[in-house]
Amino acid sequence: MGLLRSAGMAPALDRASADVAFINTCAFIADSAQESVDTILEFARDRRDGKIDALVVAGCLAQRYGRSLMEEIPEIDALIGTGDCGLCVEAVQGALRGERPVFVGAPGFLAQEGGPRVIATPGHFAYLKIAEGCANRCSYCLIPSLRGPARSRPAEAIVREAESLASSGVRELIVIAQDTTAYGRDLYGRPSLARLLRELAGVEGVEWIRVMYTYPSLIDNELIDVLAGEERIVKYLDIPMQHGSDKVLQMMNRRSSREQMIQVCRRLRQRVPGLVIRTSLIVGFPGETDDDLEELLSFIDIVRPERAGVFEFSAEEGTRAYDMPGQVPGEVAASRRGAAMEALARISRQFGESRVGSTARVLVDGPSDESDLVVEARSYAEAPEVDGKIYIGDAELAAGEMADVRIADAGQYDLAAERA
Repeated sequence: MGLLRSAGMAPALDRASADVAFINTCAFIADSAQESVDTILEFARDRRDGKIDALVVAGCLAQRYGRSLMEEIPEIDALIGTGDCGLCVEAVQGALRGERPVFVGAPGFLAQEGGPRVIATPGHFAYLKIAEGCANRCSYCLIPSLRGPARSRPAEAIVREAESLASSGVRELIVIAQDTTAYGRDLYGRPSLARLLRELAGVEGVEWIRVMYTYPSLIDNELIDVLAGEERIVKYLDIPMQHGSDKVLQMMNRRSSREQMIQVCRRLRQRVPGLVIRTSLIVGFPGETDDDLEELLSFIDIVRPERAGVFEFSAEEGTRAYDMPGQVPGEVAASRRGAAMEALARISRQFGESRVGSTARVLVDGPSDESDLVVEARSYAEAPEVDGKIYIGDAELAAGEMADVRIADAGQYDLAAERA
């Protein structure tokens, strides 16, 4: 968006006033691909009806299907793959000239320092991407083919971007990559996330730094020390663990065993008091049995992640798991997801209830959709967009403001609070 704006193009105030529809897509699992296709078809109708002058499709769906996507949906005027984001201006201009450009090359794009950026989140928090691509080759995942091999941004460039974001009013930085713990291995010869976090913790104006998408086998003592010792790095860690059965983990081509992940979580909790662990899990993987589900449920009970998402396995063409024997019927996978979610919901509720009566420092996200008299906020224990919310009955609190609140009540995922 920053490149488009620097070329004199501006985001439309509403759909009716748009000249061009620019759709950035996701396609690494079937549900996200279908959502992207549905959105494209919706705007394709606008293109046919003359409501927009061009329809541009970018991102993973364009990378995955290339020109065939344009053949299936002829209303598309331009395609941009994940490796050609820097050509978005040329794509829009070519689409408006009727040239129907297709920019889908190897997925090697990496954001450059100094490039224009438009913050798409509310102004008080922003995502800070430190690397692109992935080298893990999990058997169910398309990310390496869609986003390319792991490539790290220089630490100095990341810190300068963080400083720029802080100067614009950002108070929370959410550190992301396909695998944040692999950061720096290609540039510095070893994983260097801990070093980067120490540098980011020195950026003036940033109150919270939140780390997402860590790989359990790369969580070492140096990283744990940084989490424990740096005040601005919130005591929250996202660790996608995917399963609790060694058999399933091996079929997934995951590098960590059940016991290794349990020990990592124990070390984290011992060294970082109050740590909140978020994870993601997959059920219904080919070959998964009822016994494997029981192992997963016991794993959940041992690790006790306060935050989690559970996904049914999605067979994606081009992955090793696509045609593995022992494909699990959809209704069985759905039932297993329900069992895992039930176990995780109990843990979430118990964690919330344990916080009732305590005081928490929160970052206000803004007015609630539920009532004009209520605002939504988050503490260190809630990441935006994926976790629950804290509802506060004080409409005078503004988005981006930090406040101390007393937790008054707990639901399954959300909390109610009052000013302390």
